[in-house]
Amino acid sequence: MTAEDSALITRTPGNPDRVRMQAASSDISNRNLRAYLDHLRGAGASPATLRAYRTDLVQLEVFLGRAGVEPEQADTAILRRYAAYLGTCRYAPATAGRKLSAVRGAYAWMHSRELVARDPAAVVPGPKRPRLLPATLSQTEAGELLDGDVAPGATGLRDRALLELVYGSGLRVSEACSVAVADLDLAAGRLRVTGKGDKQRIVPVGGAAADAIETYLRDARPELERGRGAAELFLSVRGRRLSASDVRRIVARGMARAGLPRRSPHALRHAFATHLLENGADLRSIQDMLGHASVATTQVYTHVSVRHLKSAHRHSHPRAQ
Repeated sequence: MTAEDSALITRTPGNPDRVRMQAASSDISNRNLRAYLDHLRGAGASPATLRAYRTDLVQLEVFLGRAGVEPEQADTAILRRYAAYLGTCRYAPATAGRKLSAVRGAYAWMHSRELVARDPAAVVPGPKRPRLLPATLSQTEAGELLDGDVAPGATGLRDRALLELVYGSGLRVSEACSVAVADLDLAAGRLRVTGKGDKQRIVPVGGAAADAIETYLRDARPELERGRGAAELFLSVRGRRLSASDVRRIVARGMARAGLPRRSPHALRHAFATHLLENGADLRSIQDMLGHASVATTQVYTHVSVRHLKSAHRHSHPRAQ
């Protein structure tokens, strides 16, 4: 463990026996944990996932180091204590779950390569997560967002095209940022998307999104691109690709312009899936369009509105009337 890692450990005021570990940005000392991250990188894990897991595994190293235990020596008992420690840190359940997922993944990988005699993390449970319905927009609200007046200038046309595509094709923010002009086939109404793990999929591009993109390509993108030969579809005023924070600001401006409650860009992806389901699309097709490896994930994203459930019950159940 490096001196920088040791500096991450601080005593909590008023409780000298309690350890608080700060978020770590230093590298991992243990070569097997580093090799696990290299394995994830080779398997196509995203930069964001690698950064998060690096921080999580440094935090584990610090905890084990205080107990005088190397990662290869850890047993289930000490990993359960680590899970209990995470529960005292007021992390959101999703964050604590990710941290334990990093630990379980690392030990499963080490065990598969006989770097540890057994997998001590396999039976360490994660935190219980509340099953919350994702924030989304109704079909009326989506219309208000997309059918209002376009903001003036090239950026207004860009913003309209971006919103139409994210909602119309169910893109993640990172996917919208990385879409290249060459990925588009507007004549065929489709788009090649590179998602998590560098997995590619083909998604449809609807008429409204295609019209907005054509207008943007013709009347706005050349002004933003400034002859620099940028590959990405959506560009900033400086001619660079948009960042995730740029997309969040664009969505926030659009919501404010339409007089709607503030929503994240992911709400448009939720709305895409929910509105497809409400209008008769099957769950497996929605799964393919969203790029989900498991249909169980799709079921979380595509919650059905109470209004739709009542309508389906009223029209389908023999005793509903």
